[in-house]
Amino acid sequence: MVSVGGARSSKSHSLAQYLVYWLVNGEKKKIGITRKTFPALRRTCYDLVIGLLKDYGIYRESNHNKSFYTYEHGTNKIEFFSMDDPEKLKSSNFSFIWMEEANEFTYDDYFTLWLRLSEPTMGGERNQIFLSFNPIDENNWIARTLVHEEDVEVIHSTYLDNPFLEDDYIRSLEGIIDKDTNYYRVYVLGEWGSLENLIYPNWDLVDEIPEYNAMCYGVDFGFLVDPTALLKICLVDGEIYLDEMLYEMKLTNSDLIERLTHIEKGDIYGDRDEAQRIEEISRAGWNAYLGEKDVQMGIDLCARHKLHITKRSVNLIKEIRGYMRKKDKDNNVLKDPVKHNDHLMSAMRFGVYGLVSRFGFATSTPSDNRGVIHSFKDIGSRLFGNKPVPRRYEEIVHKFGKGDVREILRG
Repeated sequence: MVSVGGARSSKSHSLAQYLVYWLVNGEKKKIGITRKTFPALRRTCYDLVIGLLKDYGIYRESNHNKSFYTYEHGTNKIEFFSMDDPEKLKSSNFSFIWMEEANEFTYDDYFTLWLRLSEPTMGGERNQIFLSFNPIDENNWIARTLVHEEDVEVIHSTYLDNPFLEDDYIRSLEGIIDKDTNYYRVYVLGEWGSLENLIYPNWDLVDEIPEYNAMCYGVDFGFLVDPTALLKICLVDGEIYLDEMLYEMKLTNSDLIERLTHIEKGDIYGDRDEAQRIEEISRAGWNAYLGEKDVQMGIDLCARHKLHITKRSVNLIKEIRGYMRKKDKDNNVLKDPVKHNDHLMSAMRFGVYGLVSRFGFATSTPSDNRGVIHSFKDIGSRLFGNKPVPRRYEEIVHKFGKGDVREILRG
């Protein structure tokens, strides 16, 4: 069964409820729930299903194996797993399998999972595999092959099928029609779109961020309709590594400052239109700065380099996959990005620009050394050799720029 539709159409929630029903009411059912990577699974489906069990008063601590990510109820069992290593599934059999964000998987992944639907059935019941996703790419394997097979049922949904959405969000969603027809088709109408004019095609996934030369955070503020998004940005040998730290609705500035106390301290760059919030964070003891407002400049700086994203950065991955340039009514591609589902994209621009303006700009075009972003160690080596670069030097670079540093320090 393919569940395809627009944003907030209750695809994931409905499938989670359906599988919880079988967990409670079935007999000898083995349920597999999967995403492409385990960090993404843990922050989405796993939290959703365990949360539903608790909301419904079903959850029992003794039934939950947190080491193996399983939950048992009577003769039934849910197993949460990823497809990072398909070899792990060779001895597994399931009654139901749910592939969340199925467009992240390959056809080989799907076929491997389909072969695992071999748990014995009773009374004419059928084993089933479920796929849920937004239809962002009309050329992927699901659109081109799977939905046309005879025994595949397609369920289409939109935000109109979700009676629990707030009016502000509905207005924001419907307003996409004035921004981009492709986004409107995908996220509002739930129809197949196309991955054209992607702004950041050059990225990959990593398990962790290695030891870095420099680090900061980018923040995009939200509250009711949009989330507050916080992104950790690191420079490692001239390349950019990104780690999603926060993506949460209805977060006040006090809430955000409290969250910041639980993470590594670093400079923060945010939206210039939110100067009051940035000042409040600064007064709370953080080095918080107004980010660069020029969208094109920020995009250009980020796009010059390979971007490495941690696998646990669920919302960042989703945003960057669909971050595209606008088209006008005549289908001409414009320079501006579509202003939707771009909260971490904005945070990345603020942070990357702030980081490299402080520690050194990238070369203007990619070269054999991949357009290295020079760290402040490169800038300060002539002054300090192999000794640690003093904090005062960093502060002067940030305030005045590299060109005047030597004369300022000598003075």
